[in-house]
Amino acid sequence: MTGGSFITLADRLIDEFGSRDNVVGDDDAEIVAAIRGAVALRAVADDLVARLTAQADRVGTAKRCGVTLRELLCRNGLAPAVASRMIRLGRARHSLSLLARHARDGSLSAEHLDAVARGVEHVARRTGEAVESDLIAGVEQRLIAQAIAGATPTEMIADARAVAIAHTRDEEPDLPIAEDPAHNEMQYHQGDDGRLHGTFDLDVATGERLITAIDRASRPRPRPDGTPDERSAAQRRADGFGQLLELATRGLAPDALSGPPSTELVVTVPLQGPQPARLNWLGPIGDLTAKLLRCDAKLLGVGVDLNGAPISVAAEQRTFTGHARKVVLARDRCCIKCGAPAAWCDVHHITHYADGGTTVVDNGCLLCRRCHVAVHTAGWDIVMGHDRHP
Repeated sequence: MTGGSFITLADRLIDEFGSRDNVVGDDDAEIVAAIRGAVALRAVADDLVARLTAQADRVGTAKRCGVTLRELLCRNGLAPAVASRMIRLGRARHSLSLLARHARDGSLSAEHLDAVARGVEHVARRTGEAVESDLIAGVEQRLIAQAIAGATPTEMIADARAVAIAHTRDEEPDLPIAEDPAHNEMQYHQGDDGRLHGTFDLDVATGERLITAIDRASRPRPRPDGTPDERSAAQRRADGFGQLLELATRGLAPDALSGPPSTELVVTVPLQGPQPARLNWLGPIGDLTAKLLRCDAKLLGVGVDLNGAPISVAAEQRTFTGHARKVVLARDRCCIKCGAPAAWCDVHHITHYADGGTTVVDNGCLLCRRCHVAVHTAGWDIVMGHDRHP
């Protein structure tokens, strides 16, 4: 088949369906069947693009054209994110046979297949397992089965992260990229329309705090006469974010530094089996992050059994609040590692709360979030001196 044949085939489809508002009859069953067929056709077309991308990669077409492979795809009509997906799928087909088979028969969308490829790659990178290993083959089968069962790509990626955490629990205590705040970024700029545009890239703990706070501030509010809230979910979230900024810029309340954290994070902790703890919004986290959050976040810990049914709820007082927090603030005055202002700091348990440390002044010290993470993950130790200063 020549390259021109694909254009001819596309032209035939345009001639057949392009000028008709009603592609098929108005019978519901016929419409649903047509949608199913069109989705399968899209999957076949996406696989064809992925295979052509792999061929171009293999023979060096982009290099001879003086561009990268991604640029070559973008110049021929693909959005940047879709171009990256096609490159991943084209490369994954050579090592993941089950993924390649489902790609060929059009049974799964490119988005689901990309989630399989990314999930497998994440587990392989975190565990150090070869692609040919039983673990990686099992992950591929597991993710394919989830896609067939109707899981979303986001759910599949979260499950892959959970598998990676479960199989690297006893390894050297390095934070996975999703939990490492050292990679956090926020960028913003004023657009031509005068509005502020921006993006952020946050670790799961910071992201969980953000989503939890905005979710609380963006719930629908009916009007006084009972009329439902007419704002979209996106508008409510933007309004909620604005409310949070307003509260933050009004100045700190007298007890803002001595009071407890106000954003409650829900952490589900399996009490049986090897599965990792999970945040309510952003999914699985490793032991290091779970231990870090126990220091100075308002947590609701829910213990669950193998079937996910709740067994227990952790309600013990554990964070530094009130008088104890004020004393630690008065003694340390700033982050004891880098000198960051006290307003930026958590109160860290010198002997970790998870390891039996108590919430008393002589077991607490101020650490900014970056230093707090370093103490938990990078081998730093804190010792209380003879003068009762850390």
